Amino acid sequence: MTKRIWEDLLTERDEQVISAAGYDKEGASSWESRGMGTNPMVLVIDMQRLVVGEDEPILDAVEEYRTAMGEIAWDAIDHIAPFLEFARGHDVPVTYTRVVPSSYDDSDHEDLDIVDAVAPKEGETVIDKSYASAFYGTDLLSRLVRGGHDSVIIVGNSTSGCVRATAIDAQQHGFNVVLPQECVFDRIEASHKIALMDLWMKYAEVLERDEVESWVEGIGE
Repeated sequence: MTKRIWEDLLTERDEQVISAAGYDKEGASSWESRGMGTNPMVLVIDMQRLVVGEDEPILDAVEEYRTAMGEIAWDAIDHIAPFLEFARGHDVPVTYTRVVPSSYDDSDHEDLDIVDAVAPKEGETVIDKSYASAFYGTDLLSRLVRGGHDSVIIVGNSTSGCVRATAIDAQQHGFNVVLPQECVFDRIEASHKIALMDLWMKYAEVLERDEVESWVEGIGE
């Protein structure tokens, strides 16, 4: 059973509400919107140099890039990198996004590069975006429809920002959303936990990475 990383934030009444409303039952949520699907695509959200930074404490990382998350990002990369290899090994397509801030005149600037540890393989798609959601102003929806996908597995950052916006848009376009909780991250721990809880209650399956891998392995059996 998944250990929910936000449980330490809950009051006793919160826990009672979650239980009474059935949120903690398999497949239940306020709008019955959680599910898994059988043909997923992995979306890797904004794993770029200016967001990741060096593998060092965040207060040191922000001295180079104010948006960098340092060891917070690298702790997640320790899970994201092997998960991507697992997905590729099970023929699950991997698609990347890059955010291109308006402050950058050159979209090929090295700050915007996806870090080597989780870089795309040859033939994998990288979608440039200007806003939080990977769906807004991009062809992601068309790619999912053409591929016959019914679900997305989202990894990357930030949990309360681009991951959340993408997850909500995916669900509202009719896709199941799956979040391996070790593979998403945010610069503020409270934002990370609260966003994951909110997504779990309304829009997505939030599971441990090994549970997501078990689901992928079981597809088609």
